[in-house]
Amino acid sequence: MSIRWTQKMVFLSILVGMIVFMNAWMDRGGNQQSRLQFEEAFHPKVNADMIIIGASHAGHGINPKYLERDGLKVFNFGTDGAGPYYFLKWYRKIFQRYYRKPETVIFGVHWVMFESHILQRQLEQDSSYFPRHFLFEELHNFKEMKTLVLNQFAFIRERKKLPYRLVRIFEKERKKGPHIIAQYYNGFVPYERRGRLDKKKGSKPKNDILQINAFKELLDEFEKNHIRVILVSIPGYLPARDADNIRESIELIHTIAKEKNIPFLDYEMKRITDLNTDPSLFSDWVHLNGKGSDAFSKLLKSDLDLLLDSKKTRGGAPPT
Repeated sequence: MSIRWTQKMVFLSILVGMIVFMNAWMDRGGNQQSRLQFEEAFHPKVNADMIIIGASHAGHGINPKYLERDGLKVFNFGTDGAGPYYFLKWYRKIFQRYYRKPETVIFGVHWVMFESHILQRQLEQDSSYFPRHFLFEELHNFKEMKTLVLNQFAFIRERKKLPYRLVRIFEKERKKGPHIIAQYYNGFVPYERRGRLDKKKGSKPKNDILQINAFKELLDEFEKNHIRVILVSIPGYLPARDADNIRESIELIHTIAKEKNIPFLDYEMKRITDLNTDPSLFSDWVHLNGKGSDAFSKLLKSDLDLLLDSKKTRGGAPPT
């Protein structure tokens, strides 16, 4: 009997050791951009006057350093795969509670922002970045408890990346990941990869009323708290997209912006420049690369300066 127990204990110890090793290995080199963004949200150091929110196109497309001027501090909270519903919860539960009120929110909008099947990220999936006291407070929600707890473990949270990580072990020349964390600045990380620029077939997004309502609610929250909002669509690669697939969503954003008297700088359909047709500025047909984000951020700064100066002069919101 004692031999069997010894064998079981040895097996259990080996199993636990493997899980601990796997967890540590999967946790190493994880999403450092999100970790640093949550650190700023819970324990502010920058204390930005202007923040940027939106999905990956905003998180990798707008470099805060180009928007800074005259002591204005800017931080990019753009998050891969995050839609309006994610940011509504993020704002109510985290940002509003732990961060000073910013003067301005740059909301990076996109023609797939209301498509829940594409932007699937949920706030509870980021529980590994939560401070312990906040995590314990959130555990009262039974529906979210399983996700909150399981995402504390990297081997569960990062399981979809396991095949990619295993392949990299046997590569003679290990390729760098697309997120260039060495160039991190106030929440922004350049996105570099050789993606396709010839995707034309695409599909028309199915706008989810949940995401649309969350977007409107979040805009209402900002208005209630006297926070200025500017909507910005980041340029996509024009030759690769079908205008018919994006028109309905972009027009919906314009309609909402008009209803709420919010400026909308639309670089997808109404403010098309040479950026939209230069393949050297894109990682794929929807994401700017580092060079592209630099060029766009400089353009955006110029337009923001004009817009904000015009608003101060006229005392109202300039036209979209």
